[in-house]
Amino acid sequence: MSPATFAALDARTQFRTFLAIERHGGGFCSALAQAWFRADASNKRRIEGAFAHLLTEYGPDSRYFTA
Repeated sequence: MSPATFAALDARTQFRTFLAIERHGGGFCSALAQAWFRADASNKRRIEGAFAHLLTEYGPDSRYFTA
């Protein structure tokens, strides 16, 4: 999923994606999700851009995502 597509999702879906990253990823992914939870909007976009592959792996169409 591209960062632009992710940014177009509603806030709840974005939150649930990073919750899946935190719960199902390894230690680095968990720390990254915690950073996203604490980040301001600008830094959230930076994290999303740098780790776009995780948005696909853990996002709404993945087996890890729960609505």
